[in-house]
Amino acid sequence: MPGIAQQLIRTAESLGASAVSRKLHSGQVLIVMYHGVLPEPRDWDHWCQIPADEFRWQIEHLKTHYEVLPLSEIVARLAADEPLPPHTAAITFDDGLRNNFEVAFPILRELDVPATMYLATGYVGTDELLWQDRVFAEIESFDSMELDLSVHGLGTHRWNNVVARQKVFETLLANLKRLPVDRKNRALAEICRQTRNAGLRNPTRYDFQLMSWDNAAEMQASGLIEIGPHTDNHELLSRLSDDQIASEIVGSYEAVCNRLDSSSPTFAFPNGTQNDYDDRALKALRQCNIPAAVTTISGLNSRSQPLMQLKRVGIGADTTRWQFRAEISGLMDYLRALKSPPSERS
Repeated sequence: MPGIAQQLIRTAESLGASAVSRKLHSGQVLIVMYHGVLPEPRDWDHWCQIPADEFRWQIEHLKTHYEVLPLSEIVARLAADEPLPPHTAAITFDDGLRNNFEVAFPILRELDVPATMYLATGYVGTDELLWQDRVFAEIESFDSMELDLSVHGLGTHRWNNVVARQKVFETLLANLKRLPVDRKNRALAEICRQTRNAGLRNPTRYDFQLMSWDNAAEMQASGLIEIGPHTDNHELLSRLSDDQIASEIVGSYEAVCNRLDSSSPTFAFPNGTQNDYDDRALKALRQCNIPAAVTTISGLNSRSQPLMQLKRVGIGADTTRWQFRAEISGLMDYLRALKSPPSERS
C-alpha cells in the first residue's frame, strides 16, 4: 500500500473509522486466519509467523469487541438459518505448526477463547516441513547469494542483503505455486541441491515443524480447540488430477476423524485463493460430508456466503495494530473494493 494512502487510512482509523465499520458490519461473520505464533520476534521475516505479544493483544482485542465462537457452532447456525450474536467471530490457524500448541494454545486457554486448527496431516508428527516452508528455510539459510533455476524455467536469482533475499523467496514461492506438482517438486529438489540442504541444519527450521497427534489431541480435549483437515501434503488442489484431489482430501479427513475421534470437521483449502480449488475439490468435500470450508479470500461473511467457500481475514507479521483493527472491521476490504475496477467488485 502506498505510503500516503496508508497514512490516510491510519489517520481515519485513529479517528474511529474501524469502530464505525465494525458497527456497520455487525451482522456479518468475521473469521480470522493465523499460521504461526513465535515466543519472540526472529531476525528473519516470514509473514506467517507473528510474535506472541502481538498475538495476545489481538486475541484480547477480539474478545473485547466480538463474540468469539467455535467455527463449528457458527457453521451449524448458518446452515440452520438460526440467529448469531452481533459481531460474531471465529479464529483459525492453518498448517498445524508446533508453535500453535506450544505458544498460541496457552494464550487461548488463558483467555478462554476457542479456535480451529487445520492440519496438513501428512506432516503431523514428523520432522518434515511443508514444501512452502522448506523453500523459505533453504533460502534463508543459504550462504551463497545466487540460485540458478533457469533449467526449470524459473530464472536466476541473486541477492546481496536481507531485503533482496526476502524478495527472492517471495518471487520463487509465487512461481512455484503456479507449476504442476511434478515440476514444482523437481524445482524444489534443485533448490535443495544448490543450497546443499542448508535449511535442514538451520535451528530456525524448528519454527516451521508441525505438531504431533498427541499435541492435537490435548488441545481438542480442552474443549477450546477444534481440529480440521488441510489436505495431506498441502498441495494446491487445482494443480492436481481428480484422483489426487480425492486422495488429498479424503486422506486428510479420515486422519483427523480416526486419530482424534472427530466428526464433521470443517476444512481449509491450502493457499486458498479462487485459483487454488475448483468444483472437483468441492465435490470431494461434499462426498466426505464436510459441512464447510474456509478460503484465504479476504472479507467478512454474510448469510448468503456459500459455506464451502467462507472468507477470512489473514493476519501476518507485518500487520500493525491499527491495520488489525481496520482489517477485522471490514474497513480495509471496503477501501480495497473502492480502488478496484467496477467489474472486479463483488
